[in-house]
Amino acid sequence: MATTPLKTYYGNCHCAAFKFSLTVPEITSAQTCNCSICSRKGYLWLYPPKEAFAIERGEGSLTEYHSANKTFTHKFCPTCGTGVTAVAVINGSEMIAVNLRTLRDFDVWALDPYPNPNPPMNGAAYGPAYVPPKYPGPDIRSEAEKGELKLYTGNCHCGAVILTLKSKPISEIFVNEDDCSICVRNANILIYPQPTDIAIHGSEYLTGYVFGQRTYEHRFCRVCGVSVCIRPLDPGQDITKDWPPEKQKELMERLETTTINVRVLQDVDVRDVKEVKIERSHEMSSVPPLYTVD
Repeated sequence: MATTPLKTYYGNCHCAAFKFSLTVPEITSAQTCNCSICSRKGYLWLYPPKEAFAIERGEGSLTEYHSANKTFTHKFCPTCGTGVTAVAVINGSEMIAVNLRTLRDFDVWALDPYPNPNPPMNGAAYGPAYVPPKYPGPDIRSEAEKGELKLYTGNCHCGAVILTLKSKPISEIFVNEDDCSICVRNANILIYPQPTDIAIHGSEYLTGYVFGQRTYEHRFCRVCGVSVCIRPLDPGQDITKDWPPEKQKELMERLETTTINVRVLQDVDVRDVKEVKIERSHEMSSVPPLYTVD
Protein backbone atom coordinates (compact mmCIF):
# COMPACT_ATOMS: atom_id res chain seq x y z
CA MET A 1 0.00 0.00 0.00
CA ALA A 2 1.39 3.41 -0.98
CA THR A 3 2.20 5.74 1.88
CA THR A 4 1.25 9.41 1.89
CA PRO A 5 4.31 11.65 1.43
CA LEU A 6 5.15 13.78 4.44
CA LYS A 7 6.14 17.41 4.45
CA THR A 8 7.86 19.32 7.25
CA TYR A 9 6.45 22.73 8.13
CA TYR A 10 8.04 25.23 10.49
CA GLY A 11 6.19 27.58 12.78
CA ASN A 12 6.58 30.02 15.62
CA CYS A 13 4.88 32.62 17.74
CA HIS A 14 5.38 36.08 16.27
CA CYS A 15 8.35 37.06 18.44
CA ALA A 16 9.88 33.59 17.78
CA ALA A 17 10.49 32.85 21.43
CA PHE A 18 8.70 29.57 20.66
CA LYS A 19 9.55 27.61 17.48
CA PHE A 20 8.46 24.20 16.30
CA SER A 21 8.35 21.84 13.34
CA LEU A 22 5.42 19.80 12.11
CA THR A 23 5.82 16.78 9.84
CA VAL A 24 2.53 15.74 8.26
CA PRO A 25 0.96 15.12 4.84
CA GLU A 26 0.54 18.30 2.80
CA ILE A 27 -1.94 20.59 4.55
CA THR A 28 -4.91 21.60 2.42
CA SER A 29 -7.61 22.16 5.03
CA ALA A 30 -8.12 23.10 8.65
CA GLN A 31 -10.68 22.67 11.40
CA THR A 32 -12.43 25.65 12.95
CA CYS A 33 -14.45 25.67 16.16
CA ASN A 34 -17.38 27.81 17.27
CA CYS A 35 -16.60 27.73 20.99
CA SER A 36 -16.12 31.01 22.85
CA ILE A 37 -12.32 30.85 23.00
CA CYS A 38 -11.64 29.49 19.49
CA SER A 39 -13.97 32.01 17.84
CA ARG A 40 -12.26 34.89 19.67
CA LYS A 41 -8.82 33.68 18.62
CA GLY A 42 -9.78 32.62 15.11
CA TYR A 43 -7.93 29.35 15.39
CA LEU A 44 -7.35 27.18 12.33
CA TRP A 45 -6.65 23.80 13.86
CA LEU A 46 -4.78 20.74 12.68
CA TYR A 47 -4.73 17.62 14.89
CA PRO A 48 -1.47 15.82 14.06
CA PRO A 49 -0.05 12.73 15.72
CA LYS A 50 1.85 13.77 18.82
CA GLU A 51 5.13 12.53 17.37
CA ALA A 52 4.68 14.81 14.32
CA PHE A 53 5.11 17.93 16.47
CA ALA A 54 8.63 18.85 17.64
CA ILE A 55 9.60 21.87 19.74
CA GLU A 56 12.74 23.57 18.46
CA ARG A 57 12.94 26.48 20.89
CA GLY A 58 11.14 27.74 23.95
CA GLU A 59 9.88 24.55 25.58
CA GLY A 60 7.91 25.50 28.70
CA SER A 61 7.77 29.18 27.71
CA LEU A 62 4.10 29.35 26.70
CA THR A 63 1.39 30.56 29.06
CA GLU A 64 -1.42 28.07 29.69
CA TYR A 65 -5.09 28.97 29.80
CA HIS A 66 -8.00 26.68 30.64
CA SER A 67 -11.49 27.48 29.38
CA ALA A 68 -14.54 26.65 31.48
CA ASN A 69 -14.94 23.00 30.45
CA LYS A 70 -11.18 22.46 30.95
CA THR A 71 -11.08 19.95 28.10
CA PHE A 72 -8.25 21.77 26.35
CA THR A 73 -5.25 23.63 27.70
CA HIS A 74 -4.66 26.56 25.35
CA LYS A 75 -1.05 27.75 25.08
CA PHE A 76 0.03 31.20 23.95
CA CYS A 77 3.20 33.28 24.00
CA PRO A 78 3.24 35.73 26.94
CA THR A 79 5.37 38.18 24.95
CA CYS A 80 3.53 38.52 21.63
CA GLY A 81 0.21 36.83 22.44
CA THR A 82 0.31 34.28 19.61
CA GLY A 83 -1.90 31.26 20.31
CA VAL A 84 0.18 28.26 19.24
CA THR A 85 -1.33 25.00 20.47
CA ALA A 86 -4.01 23.36 22.56
CA VAL A 87 -3.56 20.08 24.40
CA ALA A 88 -6.18 17.69 25.76
CA VAL A 89 -6.15 14.29 27.44
CA ILE A 90 -8.95 12.17 25.99
CA ASN A 91 -9.50 8.56 27.07
CA GLY A 92 -6.09 8.61 28.71
CA SER A 93 -4.24 9.77 25.58
CA GLU A 94 -2.81 13.22 24.98
CA MET A 95 -4.02 14.98 21.85
CA ILE A 96 -2.43 18.11 20.43
CA ALA A 97 -3.98 20.76 18.20
CA VAL A 98 -1.71 23.12 16.25
CA ASN A 99 -2.82 26.56 15.09
CA LEU A 100 -1.98 26.68 11.38
CA ARG A 101 -1.82 30.47 11.55
CA THR A 102 1.59 30.10 13.18
CA LEU A 103 3.23 28.31 10.24
CA ARG A 104 5.88 30.15 8.23
CA ASP A 105 5.68 30.29 4.45
CA PHE A 106 2.13 28.98 4.62
CA ASP A 107 -0.79 30.93 3.19
CA VAL A 108 -3.83 30.29 5.38
CA TRP A 109 -5.89 32.35 2.96
CA ALA A 110 -5.27 29.64 0.35
CA LEU A 111 -7.18 27.07 2.39
CA ASP A 112 -10.32 26.20 0.46
CA PRO A 113 -12.50 28.02 1.26
CA TYR A 114 -11.05 30.60 3.65
CA PRO A 115 -11.82 31.53 6.44
CA ASN A 116 -14.04 28.52 7.16
CA PRO A 117 -12.40 25.65 5.29
CA ASN A 118 -14.62 23.12 7.04
CA PRO A 119 -17.90 23.36 8.93
CA PRO A 120 -16.94 24.43 12.45
CA MET A 121 -16.72 21.85 15.18
CA ASN A 122 -19.56 22.53 17.62
CA GLY A 123 -17.29 23.13 20.59
CA ALA A 124 -19.88 25.50 22.05
CA ALA A 125 -22.02 22.46 22.87
CA TYR A 126 -19.47 21.02 25.29
CA GLY A 127 -19.45 21.93 28.96
CA PRO A 128 -21.34 24.81 30.55
CA ALA A 129 -22.57 27.56 28.24
CA TYR A 130 -20.23 30.55 28.07
CA VAL A 131 -21.65 33.63 29.79
CA PRO A 132 -19.92 36.84 28.68
CA PRO A 133 -19.41 39.55 31.28
CA LYS A 134 -21.33 42.82 31.32
CA TYR A 135 -19.55 46.13 30.98
CA PRO A 136 -19.59 47.71 34.45
CA GLY A 137 -19.60 51.30 33.30
CA PRO A 138 -22.28 53.68 31.97
CA ASP A 139 -23.60 54.07 28.43
CA ILE A 140 -20.99 56.22 26.67
CA ARG A 141 -23.47 57.56 24.08
CA SER A 142 -24.95 61.01 24.41
CA GLU A 143 -28.72 61.32 24.28
CA ALA A 144 -28.44 62.58 20.71
CA GLU A 145 -26.31 59.60 19.68
CA LYS A 146 -28.63 56.92 21.07
CA GLY A 147 -30.90 57.15 18.06
CA GLU A 148 -28.17 56.51 15.50
CA LEU A 149 -25.36 54.63 17.20
CA LYS A 150 -25.38 51.10 18.59
CA LEU A 151 -23.68 50.23 21.84
CA TYR A 152 -21.50 47.14 21.59
CA THR A 153 -19.86 45.26 24.45
CA GLY A 154 -16.76 43.15 23.98
CA ASN A 155 -14.40 41.17 26.14
CA CYS A 156 -11.43 38.88 26.19
CA HIS A 157 -12.35 35.30 27.01
CA CYS A 158 -11.54 35.31 30.72
CA GLY A 159 -13.43 38.59 31.25
CA ALA A 160 -10.50 40.49 32.74
CA VAL A 161 -10.77 43.02 29.90
CA ILE A 162 -14.20 44.40 28.95
CA LEU A 163 -14.89 47.20 26.52
CA THR A 164 -17.84 49.17 25.27
CA LEU A 165 -18.01 50.75 21.84
CA LYS A 166 -20.43 53.22 20.30
CA SER A 167 -20.67 52.79 16.56
CA LYS A 168 -22.87 52.60 13.53
CA PRO A 169 -23.92 48.98 12.94
CA ILE A 170 -20.91 46.84 12.06
CA SER A 171 -22.62 45.99 8.77
CA GLU A 172 -22.34 49.67 7.75
CA ILE A 173 -18.69 50.39 8.54
CA PHE A 174 -15.29 49.44 7.11
CA VAL A 175 -14.03 46.09 8.43
CA ASN A 176 -10.57 44.90 7.45
CA GLU A 177 -8.49 41.74 7.57
CA ASP A 178 -4.94 41.96 6.27
CA ASP A 179 -2.11 39.53 5.75
CA CYS A 180 0.61 41.10 7.90
CA SER A 181 2.56 38.65 10.04
CA ILE A 182 0.98 39.57 13.37
CA CYS A 183 -2.61 40.02 12.18
CA VAL A 184 -2.61 36.62 10.48
CA ARG A 185 -1.37 34.97 13.67
CA ASN A 186 -3.92 36.82 15.82
CA ALA A 187 -6.72 36.33 13.26
CA ASN A 188 -7.46 40.03 13.64
CA ILE A 189 -10.60 41.39 12.00
CA LEU A 190 -10.40 45.11 12.55
CA ILE A 191 -12.47 48.27 12.82
CA TYR A 192 -11.11 51.77 13.39
CA PRO A 193 -13.18 53.89 15.78
CA GLN A 194 -12.10 57.12 17.42
CA PRO A 195 -10.60 56.71 20.91
CA THR A 196 -13.52 58.72 22.32
CA ASP A 197 -15.91 56.06 21.00
CA ILE A 198 -14.43 53.36 23.24
CA ALA A 199 -14.14 52.72 26.96
CA ILE A 200 -12.04 49.86 28.30
CA HIS A 201 -12.33 48.34 31.76
CA GLY A 202 -9.41 46.20 32.96
CA SER A 203 -6.74 47.72 30.73
CA GLU A 204 -4.18 46.78 33.37
CA TYR A 205 -4.57 43.20 32.15
CA LEU A 206 -3.50 44.13 28.61
CA THR A 207 0.03 43.31 27.50
CA GLY A 208 1.46 45.42 24.68
CA TYR A 209 3.63 43.97 21.93
CA VAL A 210 5.63 46.20 19.58
CA PHE A 211 7.93 45.20 16.73
CA GLY A 212 9.33 46.37 13.38
CA GLN A 213 9.01 50.12 12.89
CA ARG A 214 7.29 50.34 16.28
CA THR A 215 4.27 52.15 14.89
CA TYR A 216 1.65 49.93 16.55
CA GLU A 217 1.21 48.33 19.94
CA HIS A 218 -0.74 45.07 19.69
CA ARG A 219 -2.59 44.56 22.98
CA PHE A 220 -3.77 41.19 24.26
CA CYS A 221 -5.07 39.86 27.57
CA ARG A 222 -2.21 38.48 29.63
CA VAL A 223 -4.51 35.88 31.22
CA CYS A 224 -6.22 34.29 28.20
CA GLY A 225 -4.16 35.64 25.30
CA VAL A 226 -7.07 37.11 23.31
CA SER A 227 -6.11 39.96 20.98
CA VAL A 228 -8.30 42.91 21.96
CA CYS A 229 -7.05 46.08 20.30
CA ILE A 230 -4.19 47.85 18.58
CA ARG A 231 -2.90 51.24 19.68
CA PRO A 232 -1.09 53.45 17.13
CA LEU A 233 2.24 54.87 18.27
CA ASP A 234 4.23 57.88 17.16
CA PRO A 235 7.67 56.52 16.16
CA GLY A 236 9.24 59.94 16.82
CA GLN A 237 10.93 62.64 14.78
CA ASP A 238 14.15 60.67 14.40
CA ILE A 239 12.26 58.22 12.21
CA THR A 240 9.59 60.41 10.59
CA LYS A 241 11.63 63.53 9.75
CA ASP A 242 12.57 62.17 6.33
CA TRP A 243 9.15 60.78 5.49
CA PRO A 244 7.32 62.34 2.53
CA PRO A 245 4.47 64.72 3.44
CA GLU A 246 1.73 62.25 2.46
CA LYS A 247 3.15 59.60 4.81
CA GLN A 248 3.41 62.11 7.66
CA LYS A 249 -0.22 63.08 7.05
CA GLU A 250 -1.20 59.42 7.14
CA LEU A 251 0.59 59.08 10.48
CA MET A 252 -1.29 62.02 12.00
CA GLU A 253 -4.62 60.57 10.84
CA ARG A 254 -3.70 57.15 12.24
CA LEU A 255 -2.82 58.60 15.64
CA GLU A 256 -6.39 59.90 15.89
CA THR A 257 -7.87 56.38 15.71
CA THR A 258 -7.63 53.14 17.60
CA THR A 259 -8.27 49.62 16.38
CA ILE A 260 -10.61 47.00 17.82
CA ASN A 261 -10.65 43.29 17.02
CA VAL A 262 -14.26 42.56 15.99
CA ARG A 263 -13.87 38.99 17.26
CA VAL A 264 -14.15 40.19 20.87
CA LEU A 265 -17.52 41.89 20.36
CA GLN A 266 -20.46 40.08 21.90
CA ASP A 267 -23.36 39.09 19.63
CA VAL A 268 -21.31 39.74 16.48
CA ASP A 269 -20.62 36.68 14.33
CA VAL A 270 -17.67 37.30 12.01
CA ARG A 271 -18.82 34.35 9.88
CA ASP A 272 -22.05 36.16 9.02
CA VAL A 273 -21.19 37.87 5.74
CA LYS A 274 -24.33 40.02 5.93
CA GLU A 275 -23.44 41.40 9.36
CA VAL A 276 -19.67 41.67 8.93
CA LYS A 277 -18.55 42.66 5.43
CA ILE A 278 -14.84 41.96 5.60
CA GLU A 279 -12.47 43.55 3.11
CA ARG A 280 -9.28 41.50 2.81
CA SER A 281 -6.03 43.20 1.80
CA HIS A 282 -3.06 41.19 0.58
CA GLU A 283 -0.50 43.97 0.52
CA MET A 284 0.68 44.22 4.13
CA SER A 285 2.94 41.15 4.05
CA SER A 286 5.09 42.87 1.42
CA VAL A 287 5.44 46.20 3.26
CA PRO A 288 9.03 46.70 4.53
CA PRO A 289 10.62 45.81 6.78
CA LEU A 290 9.68 42.26 5.82
CA TYR A 291 8.98 39.82 8.64
CA THR A 292 11.81 37.33 9.17
CA VAL A 293 12.56 34.69 11.80
CA ASP A 294 16.04 33.72 12.96
